[in-house]
Amino acid sequence: MDIFEITGNETGVSRAGVNFLQPADSYQNLQNGFIYRQVLQSRQGIGYFAPRLAGETRVFGIFEHTLPDTSKKLLAVDQNYLYKYNTATGVFDQVAFGGTLLASGYAGFNISQKDYYVSGTSYPTADNLGRFVFTGHGMSTLLGASGIFFYDDASNTVMDDANTTDNTNYAAPIGGALTKPDYVFWFGERLNFVNPIIAGIQFNQMMLFSGIRTTSGNGDKFNVAGSGDVSIDTYENITGASILGQVIAINADRSNWIIEKTRDAFNPYFTRKIPSVLGTNAAFSAVSWNDTVKSIGKTGIIETDSRQSLRGDNKIPYFTRDEMDQKDFNLTYGGFDRLNNQFLWAFKELEADTDTQNKVLVNNYEEDTWSVYDQRFSVFGQTDVGIDLAWNQIEAASGNPSWGRWDTTEDIWDRIGLGEQVQKTLAGDDLGFIYELNQDFDDYFATISGVTNAAQCVVTINATAFKAGDKVVIQNVGGMLDSFGVSGINNFDTTGNLLTKPVYTIVSRTDTSLTLDHDTTLLTAYTAATGTISKVISFRAETIPFNPYRDQGRRVVVSHVEFLIDNNGGSLLVDVLADEEEAPFKQNILLQPDSESTKARQWITMTVKSEANFFTFVMKQESPAVQLRITSMRIHCKAGGLTSG
Repeated sequence: MDIFEITGNETGVSRAGVNFLQPADSYQNLQNGFIYRQVLQSRQGIGYFAPRLAGETRVFGIFEHTLPDTSKKLLAVDQNYLYKYNTATGVFDQVAFGGTLLASGYAGFNISQKDYYVSGTSYPTADNLGRFVFTGHGMSTLLGASGIFFYDDASNTVMDDANTTDNTNYAAPIGGALTKPDYVFWFGERLNFVNPIIAGIQFNQMMLFSGIRTTSGNGDKFNVAGSGDVSIDTYENITGASILGQVIAINADRSNWIIEKTRDAFNPYFTRKIPSVLGTNAAFSAVSWNDTVKSIGKTGIIETDSRQSLRGDNKIPYFTRDEMDQKDFNLTYGGFDRLNNQFLWAFKELEADTDTQNKVLVNNYEEDTWSVYDQRFSVFGQTDVGIDLAWNQIEAASGNPSWGRWDTTEDIWDRIGLGEQVQKTLAGDDLGFIYELNQDFDDYFATISGVTNAAQCVVTINATAFKAGDKVVIQNVGGMLDSFGVSGINNFDTTGNLLTKPVYTIVSRTDTSLTLDHDTTLLTAYTAATGTISKVISFRAETIPFNPYRDQGRRVVVSHVEFLIDNNGGSLLVDVLADEEEAPFKQNILLQPDSESTKARQWITMTVKSEANFFTFVMKQESPAVQLRITSMRIHCKAGGLTSG
């Protein structure tokens, strides 16, 4: 009998006579799970980073603003306003308009399309004070606004960056008035605007740059020596731009370009084209990391390192064509998760019944693995800004709603209230919520203040982003008892085994109420403002078809399979499929660690005793409470009869 082990870790079992397989090459079709440090695991949940933005509209950007004194501020932009995170209260405060915007009665950015994302950069003033410049193609230019704005640290207001009254150092380019470009960077001690509109004409192949920042204000002037523009030599539109080390990477419809610095202060840039087989179609999909920019086109995912451009999706070569909505392709937004070494792209699934993103494509660059998450994010951001609290300050009124109960808090226990200096990956959504990723372990979460007795009960909650179709569980509700005096609505299960406690599905929702497919007519009344509701994380991972004897023309006989599972990761359900059958011949085999074991991990055996041309093993879990981690999978097998084809 041979042993094939999918692992990258020491498992505590003799390695003699074992054939080792890499997890990155052994698992496929990962949903709400990923491989990290060679361990297959379900994804962690999300938590509310702060109370909902006051505008309650789509989040178009999340930015960490670095000031000249190295301190930081966290900013967010929704459909109409800029917000600044208040580290004293843990709330995003809406920033007022000032200067000419206030005087003219400017009412908001009025971003009309969901794919009109906002670009921003920290850029000090001539006298070295903090300023954050931001812009976007969708910014309103009503009442004379330029569509280019800046957050002024001194006055704590938003003003017009291309208006000499608000920005006294500003000087327009010689060609005419400058309005709402697509991207802005501080690079080479200059302001750089990509795809600017000058005198009403959109320049889709241009980067406009100011003079070098000086105490006389040349960094805001576009008509002085050293200012100017550079264009890529193509008919294509620029569809992405990002800083890559000492160069700016430019993505176009069918090519990639690099803008490099020169040593000539009066001609500071030159362009060069990188040979490429793919282009970029999602304008805000570009993500820079590890000397590489990854961006997404309708024909694939492209990687650029300033020397060459190559496909980065060899394991999922048809994903962008077959899985992503082509009509709303530009909704795709890229981000990076430093904690798990993952590139993230929020996208709209093909033929999805939604008008915005409903999935996240995940690429772990260390493991070279891909997965898809069921999450509804509009944008991503990163920060180590947060709120620090003493233990007696942690409560639900000003902060995370889950702090209302010690046994339901979403925070990791040794980090509760310690927001400062902890690196965080953030995401926004369509409703004005901003989340922190990688929280143990709930997804969407809300406190309950009422439940009706009805064929389809209605649960009253605090404002959340639950959607119809979400699977949810409930715990700690008071009342709602059946004839045996047992709660008939609480179905929260911390073991990760939801077979014995069916989940509920949301039939319809409002911001503060959820209608569930659960009959409570025979239960007693809800008695107190207690209880919480959480969205379930549905994990699934398949192995590639397994038969190590195919090159010998033999079938494979599998005796049994062992799984090394973390003891606190809940139970695992496994399906076994033979050959290309759609239905498994073994289904929902429950593998549950011994709750009384003192070991951190346990080996659990599943009997197969079957022969086939190849086997596929499907691992599943539905849980709101635990993170499943599979360190190893050992398949005991031998060669069988001749293959049947």
